[in-house]
Amino acid sequence: MKRTNPARLSRARGGWWLAGGVMAVALAVYVITLAPGLTFANYGTDGGDLIAAARTLGVPHPSGYPTYTLLAWLFTQLPVGVIAYRVNLLSAVCASAAVGLFFLTARRQFAAGEHPWLIPLAASLSLAFSSLLWSQAVISEVYALLLFFAALLLWLLVRWREGGDDRLLWLAAFALGLGLGNHLTLIFLAAAALVFLWPERSRWFRIRTLAPAAALFLAGLSVYAYLPLAARHQPPVNWGNPQTWRGFLWVVTAKQYQVFAFGLSPEAMPGRIFAWAQLLGDQFGWWGLALALLGAWGWWHRDRRFALFALAWAFLVSLYAFFYDTGDSHIYLLPIALVMASCWGEGVRQLLGWIQDRRPEWRRLALAVVILLPLASLALHWRQVKPDDDWQVHAYIHQVLEDVQPGGLIVARGDGPTFAMWYGLYAEEQRPDVAMVNGPLLAFIWYRKHIRGLYPQIVVNEPASGDVTMDDLVHDLIVSNIDQRPVYALDPKEPWEEWFEFVKEEGSFVHQVRLKSGPGS
Repeated sequence: MKRTNPARLSRARGGWWLAGGVMAVALAVYVITLAPGLTFANYGTDGGDLIAAARTLGVPHPSGYPTYTLLAWLFTQLPVGVIAYRVNLLSAVCASAAVGLFFLTARRQFAAGEHPWLIPLAASLSLAFSSLLWSQAVISEVYALLLFFAALLLWLLVRWREGGDDRLLWLAAFALGLGLGNHLTLIFLAAAALVFLWPERSRWFRIRTLAPAAALFLAGLSVYAYLPLAARHQPPVNWGNPQTWRGFLWVVTAKQYQVFAFGLSPEAMPGRIFAWAQLLGDQFGWWGLALALLGAWGWWHRDRRFALFALAWAFLVSLYAFFYDTGDSHIYLLPIALVMASCWGEGVRQLLGWIQDRRPEWRRLALAVVILLPLASLALHWRQVKPDDDWQVHAYIHQVLEDVQPGGLIVARGDGPTFAMWYGLYAEEQRPDVAMVNGPLLAFIWYRKHIRGLYPQIVVNEPASGDVTMDDLVHDLIVSNIDQRPVYALDPKEPWEEWFEFVKEEGSFVHQVRLKSGPGS
């Protein structure tokens, strides 16, 4: 019978208690700064779509995010705050759990010397208060959960490499499959992990190891079965209606957004380089970036395999994010915060090692600086990442729905107005008599069928030919329904004024649509 070393067991328990304490500190800060409701701050425009889909067990925008949707649905059942607040809380829990897991990893990497817990604690709290992570921990988005899975996989891989048994790899495989059900960019970590694990292939490149790992990976990935199952009950948010294989692939592969991948124009590259350089300097402060660069050099000399893994992971994520042609692609860099935090810790280790033989006052000063750096990051980013639009989106939703007459049809164009209305209509179930249609989505056959099923009273015609524009489809929708019900537009395009008059009362956010008479109407 294998006997457990009491000292080792005590250290392990102490590590878990400290990890829980770090997680609690991070969670407390996130909850204090949490958005009280639906917010568009910190690039959170998609929040209305994600929350409405979760509340109704629907299908959000591609790639469907089934892992996030199911977890968010659980959080919508909490008896606290408005529905958006509950889902914001999911991000806070995931982000703080990621910080706790990173502490456990850092404890294995840096727990040595006179102060074995100092570097792991300081590195973890610096990660917790980095601007990118903190900004995503206080809103409804998928990125805090992405970082949780990244931190979990990093911890499992480091533990296994230090001599853990194969069950750690099996759990990592399951976590990878489940994590891909949240965000597909997690695959970059898996690719980089081959660099990390390849020298140990004699340990894992065996049927008895790979077969269970593959089975558990597929078990985790099977969370995508949620999408066709959810689509069967015709939820109000049902992107792609993935009941068919074609619709399923359209959602999962995010075909609608593939045009953005590697779509950045050469003219935009210098501006993005400058903006990203500022972003990296902002995560831990410029002093923290200097420590991280020192730590990267230290990792290269202390553990080249880990350095190559971190470099490969950061390169793959950065390459994809840099050329992804959207204004919020920098958020894809969030997992790199783990790499930076690990390099930051190694930089501190190098610094403390250099002054080990110096005078005692120098050592005490260095320790004080290490303790104060996370607090400096906390003070630096507090107001920067805290959403400052408290209840503005809710006021917008309330005002729009108050101005719409019974049985009205709302036509929207942009993501912000559309997702805000979806949240109000479907998540909070306000104004069930009002119908809501997104103009650009009318270009998709699945969406036209979805609107007919969701609102049988709304006339949605099929275009006579394939050569029609979004403006043509919106024109036909309004003309086909305006005699039966009041029609409103939230963000009308200027070309629509050729056909319609848009009347908006002072202080209102919604335009009532009226037909023009005469030529061109």
